[in-house]
Amino acid sequence: KLTLERPPKELDLHIEKLRDDHQFLNKNEILNIQQDIFTKSLDAAIAHKYPQIIFIHGVGNGVLRDFIHKTISKHPQVKTFMDAQK
Repeated sequence: KLTLERPPKELDLHIEKLRDDHQFLNKNEILNIQQDIFTKSLDAAIAHKYPQIIFIHGVGNGVLRDFIHKTISKHPQVKTFMDAQK
């Protein structure tokens, strides 16, 4: 039986919060890591029946934010989502 670890209720996707070796990664590697962690955490939150989860994506140029919005807007088990106020 597969066991999914519970994700935190709030997950900061800034690369410096995710990896100690972030200074050695290029932009594509960073984005791939962030997207992978986001996807796995979303799936785990759904599996654990979280009523909500907060993903902190930062502002940057919007590539990660756009990926998150696209993913959750098409996910059949996500009822609503919104950006927090700055």
